Amino acid sequence: MLPYVKISEEAVRGHLDSATVDVVSASLRSAAPGIGDLLNLISPAAEDLLPEMRRAAAVLKKKHFGKTIKLYTPLYISNYCVNQCRYCGFNAGSESERKRLSIDETTAEAEVIRGYGIDSLLLVSGEDPSHVTVDFLVETTNRLRGMFSYLAVEIAPLDKNGYERLFEAGIDGLTLYQETYDRKTYEELHPAGPKADYDKRLEHIVDGGEAGFRTLGIGALLGLYDWRIEAFSLAAHALWLRKRFWRSKIQFSFPRITSIDGDFQPPRSISTVELERMALAFRIVFPESEISISTRETREFRDSIALTAASTVSAASSVVPGGYLDAERRELGQFSLNDTRGVERVRADLSALGLDVVTKDWDALFAVA
Repeated sequence: MLPYVKISEEAVRGHLDSATVDVVSASLRSAAPGIGDLLNLISPAAEDLLPEMRRAAAVLKKKHFGKTIKLYTPLYISNYCVNQCRYCGFNAGSESERKRLSIDETTAEAEVIRGYGIDSLLLVSGEDPSHVTVDFLVETTNRLRGMFSYLAVEIAPLDKNGYERLFEAGIDGLTLYQETYDRKTYEELHPAGPKADYDKRLEHIVDGGEAGFRTLGIGALLGLYDWRIEAFSLAAHALWLRKRFWRSKIQFSFPRITSIDGDFQPPRSISTVELERMALAFRIVFPESEISISTRETREFRDSIALTAASTVSAASSVVPGGYLDAERRELGQFSLNDTRGVERVRADLSALGLDVVTKDWDALFAVA
């Protein structure tokens, strides 16, 4: 049984296999597409309708976001982790070089990012409960909120009280990936650590919604399981969250897993064309939602998808703690980058495509109590 929906995986596969070109075309014309239309758009029958999907998605993206594309940058606080995720270079059993940033070091890294002209910051950390505590995050937020208009976190899950404290301190958004929605695969890939609890992982984003975060970011780590089943589960999850937390904005991310040298190899790879189809389908079915594409993808793909589906892209990313002040620090495993352009290059390339590049589209002054 898939999460949040009373439908089996077999039924989903049956829908995918039975879709026809005519059915896909009807989904593209739908005035109010739903989750069944999303399945049609990612079905094998849609493979030859990619140009039509691009046009439909581009119209909706322009309708809801204009010509804008927003830039943000991630700041990694710690790559220590108590979990043993088999696919991750941060896992507790890895011999990778580790580093934790102090609040002063975090602020110094943030000042470099602010110097790029970036106004939206994502704080990222491995699950490091002895260092990245709620108190640490609150004090860090107090330092940073005067520097950035929008702050978000992608950290170890907290309880509702912890999330409420972060929201009150000035954190606007929460990102929490389920990694894979397939329970068996999840259990195999998360053998030990707090993250091993599948159900608890699902519940934490609910805690974030109840705490009041303005943006709830969700996603699956593509390549761990069948991408079409992950897409359906992600969409069902989003619909459930949107209905319950209608004041929050849903943001989708589509990170692809990469191999760890000599160790983990993605079991169910997803091609670039399949990734594009997934992003286009989500733009068509969730036209008002944020879609973020990270620097894991190539510059060519990111520039192209910014015209049709993505509303947000990262820029000038460093994926190791301390990497903005020390460019020699090395990438780890699944966190490797494929787009290494600086902010000005990203801005210039996207502007050349006719997009309006923005670094700020939110301010706390807009919030209504």
